[in-house]
Amino acid sequence: MSTLSQQKDIIERTCKSYLGLPLIPISKLQAESSRDVPSRGPVWISRSHFPAPPEDGLKEALFTIIDSLKEPEHIIQSPAELDQVNVGVEFISNRKGAREGDTEPDISEPEKLKRIENDLETDTVILYIHGGGLYFSSPAAYRASSVRLARLTGALVASTSYRLCPQHTFPAPLLDVLIAYTTLIHTYIPRLPGIKRVVLAGNSAGATLAFGLVKFLLEFNKRPDPTVMFHGQIINLPLPEGIAVVSSWCDPTDSLPSWLNPNATDILTSLQPALWPEFPPDKIWPSNPPREHPYARAATLDHELVNPAAVRDWTGAPPMWITVGGLERGRDGNAVVASQAAKCGVSVTWTEWEGMCHEWMIVTRGLPQASLTFKLWAEACMKLSSDQTKAKSPAILYRMPDCVPVEILGGVEELNQVAFDAVRRLMKIRNKQRPIWVGKPRNGGKTGQAQL
Repeated sequence: MSTLSQQKDIIERTCKSYLGLPLIPISKLQAESSRDVPSRGPVWISRSHFPAPPEDGLKEALFTIIDSLKEPEHIIQSPAELDQVNVGVEFISNRKGAREGDTEPDISEPEKLKRIENDLETDTVILYIHGGGLYFSSPAAYRASSVRLARLTGALVASTSYRLCPQHTFPAPLLDVLIAYTTLIHTYIPRLPGIKRVVLAGNSAGATLAFGLVKFLLEFNKRPDPTVMFHGQIINLPLPEGIAVVSSWCDPTDSLPSWLNPNATDILTSLQPALWPEFPPDKIWPSNPPREHPYARAATLDHELVNPAAVRDWTGAPPMWITVGGLERGRDGNAVVASQAAKCGVSVTWTEWEGMCHEWMIVTRGLPQASLTFKLWAEACMKLSSDQTKAKSPAILYRMPDCVPVEILGGVEELNQVAFDAVRRLMKIRNKQRPIWVGKPRNGGKTGQAQL
């Protein structure tokens, strides 16, 4: 077991290393983070896609809910500007009989999927949504999480892709995740009689989309006729069994105190590197015409399907398992979501890790906090996907250096120390302060990591 001082040193050096990475144009970052590599070891990975539906029912439903939650200052593209597309997915499961270091079998992707279906160990599918600030990364880039969840749970993991900004602004990524979820429950799972439950999981910006999907489903199911036409069938859109997320980016306005802390120790910065004056421009960023943020117009960043921390009402949401590092800039945004959901009667489990930075379970894998986080994450996915426990749980802080759990006084409802109305005001103030980013190419200048 490492000592307290050793763990603090590892966190500080890790953050310093990430903050020192060179700035890379977004198009290059997208290309580098979307590269596929063969898998190794006792795991199946089948690359496939969820086909876009021929009908516009899902898209129309999404825009209906967007409009119902829209405030006067929000700027939303029209449905005619947004196409429905095929959505890439990696199906992942344990590969029986394989050993560490075994190479990926030289068989077709459909054949791999058949092998996966034959080796299923549980009745659960985990729909995994990767991070990357919504402007880079891919399922392949986040196998450190998706594969590990598959191995720890024995469940089938469907790690979905989505369109990236700045080329594809809100709500394109959310529509892709909605297509993935709908196809999973209405087309794929019915072929597998042993599969009964779907749980959402994600990290960082993937959690942003997972929460957005849940909020959409909540509002959609309030409609008098909550059905849509999908691949020739009239379907409903049930909620998942639960949502289990780590290091969530819950406030894309980046307006809360923990995010703006000038002395924060984290791998993230208070301003996205893509918005720094010296960030290298390319053919896709700045956008044409230029705007304030890669994902949406600044005024729209507090829309409830963009920003989980802006959601007023979580009533009826499935159980939530939320874990966050104590040093994360996004800690306050997570606390707002957890507190607001708990006050709405949602079962929320909060686990906070003293002294840990953003995505510590991935970037500091040698620490005991990382392995224990994955263990608890996997357990949460399986508990949320059963009827074993849907009661409220206390808020837990895992202390450095030996991960001793301590109950946080006041519980989940008292995690957020900023009144919700004040949170919303801070978001709108921050939105109004954002300049349009036009880029100022320079030689040299700062360096920094790609955020989230």
